[in-house]
Formats: sequence, structure tokens, C-alpha cells
Amino acid sequence: MNNAFLIEVIFPFLILLACGSLGGFLAGLLGVGGGMLFIPVIHEYLSHHQVSSSELVKYTLANSIALVFMSGVSGIFRQHKMGTWDWRQSLYIGIPGAMSSLAMSIAIEQGTWYSKTRFQTVFLAFLVLSIGNMIWGKASPKTNENLTENNETSPILPMLVGCIAGCVVSLSGLGGGIIMVPLFRMLLKKPMHQATSLSLSIVPILSITSLIQYAVNGPSIPINTAQQGYLLGILLLPMMLGVMFFSSFGQKTAPRVPVLWLRVIFAVLSSIILIKTLIEINS
Repeated sequence: MNNAFLIEVIFPFLILLACGSLGGFLAGLLGVGGGMLFIPVIHEYLSHHQVSSSELVKYTLANSIALVFMSGVSGIFRQHKMGTWDWRQSLYIGIPGAMSSLAMSIAIEQGTWYSKTRFQTVFLAFLVLSIGNMIWGKASPKTNENLTENNETSPILPMLVGCIAGCVVSLSGLGGGIIMVPLFRMLLKKPMHQATSLSLSIVPILSITSLIQYAVNGPSIPINTAQQGYLLGILLLPMMLGVMFFSSFGQKTAPRVPVLWLRVIFAVLSSIILIKTLIEINS
């Protein structure tokens, strides 16, 4: 095995596998966070290719959405195995979100208005919102019985959360959890662990329509022979392998981790990515 093969093939594969594993673990642990790691990795990979600003955004969104979809599917398998998957509530919130996600993705894919700068601004805005909620948000003292009663008396509220999350998926590539977890806690009064678990189970429903949109419609000039639409197989394969194995592990670990630790982990990760994105914008 020569050095060129190691440097050009094996080493990048292992790096992408490690990034996918970490992102999948964070998605399972926090209900959010996977997309925040995926996006800088995808952006770094794409920086080595000559693509326009609007095409760069589409590639980034498409591949990040594919990865958060996989992390959500892995989480659902884990919940189903444990008998904790509430598929009715997931569909009730997820279907309206999938519709709003598709509409926004079509608008982005068919135009050039969503530039790199606008994408980074949206990304930063949701990042700051989520950091603030994780640090200063208060856990709900309500019981499970009160939660069920609250959801029954406000049937429109969960659907509204889904629609907002669907737009977040399309605009940021973050999977929707970055906004669902805070809204589940603030509006639906769910405890932290329940909010993260529900968020992860809804992510695949939110992202499936946008994922199909980007897979069917591709750029006029592909950057790689192993791509379907805007989805890059050479990038997604190693990262998806990591996501598949570590997302369920993160979800299994989450109930054992104190809420304070979850907040600290999320805040540190978000702050690092926030600083990195600000540097890129100003460079």
C-alpha cells in the first residue's frame, strides 16, 4: 500500500468516519448537535472544489440533511427496540414539518437567492438561539400526565412546532432539533430527556422530503462521478457508517447523563462552531 493511497483515500475516509461517529453520538445524546458538526466538515470538504456560492449552499444542505436523516433513523430503531417510540406523536408533528421543509427546499434549489453569506447568517442565528436556551432555559416541573393533558388542549401547537422545524431543516441543514428541543421544553412543557428523544424521532420525517428533492435535482456540472443529485457518495458513505453505529449509542447514554452536563457539552460544542463560523464570515 503506497503513501499516496493512504493520504488520498484511507486517511480522508477515517477522518470522515470519525466525524460521522461524533456527530451521530451527539445527535443521539442531545437530540441536536449532529448537524452542527456535519456542516463544518462538509464545508471543509467542498472548499477543495470549485463551486459557486449558491451551489455550495445546496451541496452543504443536501449532505447535512442526509446525515441528520440517518442519525434520526438510527435513533428511531433504538426507540422502537426499547418500546419508547411514540410514532403517532412523531407523525403528528413531523408531517406538517415535512411539507414546510419541502416547500422551502424547492425555493432554495430552484434559485440562487440563498447565498453562502445568508446561509451562514441563518446558521449562526439558530446556533445563538440554541446556545442561549441550553444555558438559561429552565426545565419544566410538570409531570407526564400534565404533559399529555397540555398537548390535548392545544392540538395546533405541536403542528406549528413541526412547521417551524421543517423550515429550519431546509434553511440550516441542522435537522430541526436545534429549534424543536427548546420549543418542546418551552411550549409543550416537556422535560429535557423527553424533548431530545422526541426531537430525534421526528428528524427523519422532517428531512425525507428535502432529501428526495436534493437527490432528484442536481447541479448542471457534477463535482464527482459518485454523486446522486447534490448527494456526494464519497463523503456520505464513511460519515453515515459512523452515524449509524453511534447515534443509538448516544441515545442510550443520554438518560445516564445529568441535564447540567448535557447543557455544558452542547454549549461548548456550539461555541466552538460559532467562533469558527464567525472567523469564516470575516475572513
